[in-house]
Amino acid sequence: MTKHLILMSIALGCCTAAPADMPPPAPAATAAALPAPDAAEHPFLQHEGYPRWSRMSGERAVRDTKYALERAQQRRAAICAVAPEAASYDNTFGAFESLCDDVELATAFLANLSMTTDSPELRAAEEELTPLVSAFESGLSADAGLWAVFKSAAQQPWVRELSPEKQRFVQQVCDAFRDSGAELTPQQKERKTAIEQELAKLCDSFDKNVLDATNAWELRLSDPAALAGMSEDWLLKARERAAAKGYGSAEAPEYLVTLDPTSVYEVLRCCDVESTRRACREGLDTVGSTAPWDNAPLVERIMELRRELAALLGFRGYADMVAAHRMVDSAAKAQAFIYGMMEELRPAFERECRELLDFVGELRGEKVEALAPWDTLYYTRKLMQRTYNFDPEELRPYLSYENVRRGMFALYSHLYDISVRELPSVCLSEGQELPAGYAEVWSPDTQLFAVYDNKTGAHLGSFYLDPFPRATKRAGAWVMPLRYGQPAAGGRPHTPHLAALCGNLTAPVGDKPALLSHSDAETLFHEFGHMLHVMLSDTELRAHSGTRVAWDFVELPSQINENWTWEPEGLALFARHYATGEPLPTELQQRLLASRFFRPASSIMGQLVLARLDFDIHEHYDRVFAGKDLDTATRELLAPWKLPLTQHGPSLMRHFTHCISGGYRAGYYCYKWAEVLQADAFTRFRREGVLNAATGASFREAVLSKGDSKPAAELFRDFMGRDPNPDALLQEAGILPPSR
Repeated sequence: MTKHLILMSIALGCCTAAPADMPPPAPAATAAALPAPDAAEHPFLQHEGYPRWSRMSGERAVRDTKYALERAQQRRAAICAVAPEAASYDNTFGAFESLCDDVELATAFLANLSMTTDSPELRAAEEELTPLVSAFESGLSADAGLWAVFKSAAQQPWVRELSPEKQRFVQQVCDAFRDSGAELTPQQKERKTAIEQELAKLCDSFDKNVLDATNAWELRLSDPAALAGMSEDWLLKARERAAAKGYGSAEAPEYLVTLDPTSVYEVLRCCDVESTRRACREGLDTVGSTAPWDNAPLVERIMELRRELAALLGFRGYADMVAAHRMVDSAAKAQAFIYGMMEELRPAFERECRELLDFVGELRGEKVEALAPWDTLYYTRKLMQRTYNFDPEELRPYLSYENVRRGMFALYSHLYDISVRELPSVCLSEGQELPAGYAEVWSPDTQLFAVYDNKTGAHLGSFYLDPFPRATKRAGAWVMPLRYGQPAAGGRPHTPHLAALCGNLTAPVGDKPALLSHSDAETLFHEFGHMLHVMLSDTELRAHSGTRVAWDFVELPSQINENWTWEPEGLALFARHYATGEPLPTELQQRLLASRFFRPASSIMGQLVLARLDFDIHEHYDRVFAGKDLDTATRELLAPWKLPLTQHGPSLMRHFTHCISGGYRAGYYCYKWAEVLQADAFTRFRREGVLNAATGASFREAVLSKGDSKPAAELFRDFMGRDPNPDALLQEAGILPPSR
């Protein structure tokens, strides 16, 4: 539910978050005066300080969100009442920017809780609120009164006197209203609202099916021989999982495998027992594909509605509708990017596939033309071990979570001249008293940190860090902005931002600390890039803050961060043995760095396959998917671009939340688009020094602080002094020569 509101705020610039440490500004003179909600009475509408998470129940979420919608309707009515001769920026576009403050705050807090502490009560609240919020969102762009005010105001002479950022916002609002159907007939607007409400419900059901199916599957094993090849730490964690569910005993322990990525994917990579790997692969295939969680009918209906919505709004297809407000500009350009890179990779990709099949054939003593789906990760790891004499598991003792976190903070504190300090926090049950000087968190392993500017001492923002998996927590990793701070104005400073960074990293086992994989470390650095984009945002308008940028640009700050987990200077800051403190041995570091671009064409193709599936199901549904079941259509589309397999599982689209219910629908190409940008941008760091604070200051100023205050292409040029090099990613991976 919240995802849809946040997406609309990106498109229209409305529904922006309230400031972290002070009440919202007084409304425009023509708007009804709305005092700030009382935080004790309305915990989901706490506009200042740190949220009281223990007070946030599903019942209160419903009550507070309905109250927030009432307040937004009053603000909306006040804008509609503005006469043309009385119009100003403050009582039109400025008022619209803050119209949804309360709604966005309530839905962001609810979404954060539902994604981290899922419960029947929170689900019921979301189910009740989803149609209400969706109807309100649809009503904004369909409101003829609002559009009349904005259309008239945009033509007034005073617009030309506004700052460039405000002029950009005026244009963005008008463009978004037109593209969202502001000039549709009343009957068309009614249909648009109905489509969007149904889509919101369908996407919510899709998400819940994925989570429920994920939690429903488990593999209980009593014989440790079935897990040959797994590390002692992994086995201990598997025993702990089983014991927590009452399985086995101290005398006869059991081992539990779940669909938590740190559980099931480690089996697929490391377990020497094929039957166990097969059971795990088949377990993954149940997500979104078995009753009562079969998502195929939902996907079909979602695609039908999205095609209808795009046509209703005058777009050639849904992908064109999405691309209209992105750096790529059009679906045609997105398609050319995806298809073109796939073709460029094809020779290297096919060569790597043949090498892997030949390697497996050598081990088996027979010709191998295809692999079972449960064997691909296992033999890829074996090939890496032979190629580089390197097993990624060797790194874990040098990648304790605390060392990685502290080193990461130190690295970016140096690059961006900031300080990151932990704040006292506690997890409470409802009714418990909050100790003086403490802030609340929603789980015992969640921490709270504050970010300060070293030059000014200003408190830039605070963020929660929730790193480890739980049964009630959504899979994956993400950053959720909870409140964007009020920009500096009238002599007062910029107020702090507030956000959450959540992940499912390898958790502590027994008496040992959490020992991460290198992939875990990359994930943490990646998400911290998003967090820095939020924390370092310093724009004139909240509508342009932080990650509210074009979606094919939003991954640049996160993906560029992954580079430091591979650079010797970066590793020196966090890769130390958890018990002895010794740095990562030079010889092991060299083997790690040599493995970075292991089978690079296959790695890149894997992401492009997802991008193509996402793009084609949205843009070419009638040609590629209509009249076929989802699994068959997916298999036929992707077969030429995947390692040959002996059998095929269900379609990824049955559980691919990024592209069905998330913000990457018809836009998964954004990851590779942004990866080209980051590969190019990081060449400047390599040239000037990967820990060069002057280069870091330039990136902070040109990109991280600017949000969407300027077009993405301009921000890139501000940092690099030129347009992007489209070959940068393939050059970095060694697939194309650097001089091309």
